[in-house]
This record gives sequence, structure tokens and C-alpha cells, in this order.
Amino acid sequence: MELRIEDVDAAKVFLVEGPLDETAALDLQQAILEVVEEGHHHVVIDLRRVPRVSSHALRTFLMLTRRLDSMSGRLALCAPSPDVTTALTMSGLNRLCFVTPTRDEALRRLALDERIDRLAVLVSELLTRAETRRQAMTLA
Repeated sequence: MELRIEDVDAAKVFLVEGPLDETAALDLQQAILEVVEEGHHHVVIDLRRVPRVSSHALRTFLMLTRRLDSMSGRLALCAPSPDVTTALTMSGLNRLCFVTPTRDEALRRLALDERIDRLAVLVSELLTRAETRRQAMTLA
């Protein structure tokens, strides 16, 4: 497996080339965990040059999805081959992380998701302030 890492907007993009067997999946996992530890929580794995994935790769994707979700981050898998798409669908991973036909679409989905998360935080803060004011007016 060959691996290149690119910075695109607020995401780290991992360009993978070759089959993702057990060894390659572990190498990919280690590389991604290193950038996650550096504070990057939006990750795209470009699968356009990956002809097949093993069960180890699917477990790696699941673990990374859970890890990033716990940090308010996201994993996006882009440009999978038909065989890889079938494996992602059969495993249910297509319901747990973003699976997109192109890298650009993956980056758009991550950016939109980040904006939605920021908006949710702002709405929560506004609701908390409103409730505090309501309570203060009730006591007055």
C-alpha cells in the first residue's frame, strides 16, 4: 500500500493506493491516529485506487468513525470502487460515516457537517441564556 497525506481546507486527506489488507489497514490506522492526536478531526480517505478492502480495513474504518465521532469529528470515505462500495454497504459502514462518489463531495459534506455542529452549539447557548433570563424574571 502507498499512502499520501494532503491538507485540504480543515481536513486531512489520505490517498491510499493498493489493496487494504490487514497490514495495510494497520498502517493506515496508525497514520490517521497520529494526525488525530495532532488535533485534526476531519478525515477523508480517498479509496479510488483501492481495488478491495479486507475485514481488517472495515474494522479500521469503524474504529476511526467512532473515535472521530467522540471528538466531534468525522470520517468520509470517497471514490470507492464497486467492490469496495459493496463491502461498505454490506458492513453497514455507509450508514455510519460519509461515503461519497468524489473527493470534492466528501470535503463539502465535512464542511457542511462542521457548520451544522457550530450552529447547534450556538443554538444551545442561546437557549441556555433564554432559560436563565426566564428564571431571573420569574424570581423578580
